[in-house]
Amino acid sequence: MLPQVWMTEAAAVEFLNTNIVGRLATCDEQGQPYVIAVNYVYHQGKLYYHCKNSGHKLANIAANNKVCFEVSRIDELVIAEQACRSSTRYTSVVAFGEASILENPQAKAAILNALMSSHMQHQAYNQITAPMVEGCSVVEINITKLTGKQNVNPA
Repeated sequence: MLPQVWMTEAAAVEFLNTNIVGRLATCDEQGQPYVIAVNYVYHQGKLYYHCKNSGHKLANIAANNKVCFEVSRIDELVIAEQACRSSTRYTSVVAFGEASILENPQAKAAILNALMSSHMQHQAYNQITAPMVEGCSVVEINITKLTGKQNVNPA
């Protein structure tokens, strides 16, 4: 087994900033969990993603705005002769928080531009303007707890 190491908050934030896809977990009004991968951006201490103006994610947030968001990466598979001694080196960050839908078109455009800048690796693209955001929703996750952990090689 490989040792697990808790990440500092700064390291967890850096990990969020260097990835673009995470898994969003919500619950509906009956408590049924729902997890889905989304493109995201970590911006000014919050997580954001976009989606269409209706659907499962938004219905669940309307019923229960508490969410969990996970981003992970497999760093290395460690294969041993005995299966029980095999393991995976990984990095994983989990954010707990409350989700809300941005209503202001300028704020939505600013977040979508931050998302595009992150995903385009700062290559040029046509800026998104407030009139362009009508067809989508932008969800903000106010992080209440952030944890990160790595399964690392023994010292």
